[in-house]
Amino acid sequence: MNKKTKLFLLMNIGNYVLVLLAFLGFRLGAGISVIFFLFCQPALVFVNYYVSQRIWQLAVLSGHLLISTIIANMASVQLYYQFISSDSETLLVGRIEAQIGIVYVIILSVIAIIIAALEKLNNRKN
Repeated sequence: MNKKTKLFLLMNIGNYVLVLLAFLGFRLGAGISVIFFLFCQPALVFVNYYVSQRIWQLAVLSGHLLISTIIANMASVQLYYQFISSDSETLLVGRIEAQIGIVYVIILSVIAIIIAALEKLNNRKN
């Protein structure tokens, strides 16, 4: 197994670090977690882009990042709802936060896939 393949497999697991951070940081509240996810997700997309050798690998890693984002946001909201604030507005804000996270990851992933496709296209021309 070469180094890039090992990194690809490691990043499949590494994308789920968001879930761990959601469990550890739910007491910080939505404001801090949103800011953290805004900086963490682009970093993970960049590492996914760097690690992937093919476009399908980038798509798989992006899918894992999307799943981890959904799980992390929903887990954070449920923990916050259960232990800190048990009102319906908490769930509403959490659902909106999850939807924004989904759209954000999809946009970042599409940009990374387009860049990878353009890079492959330029390599074929040269």
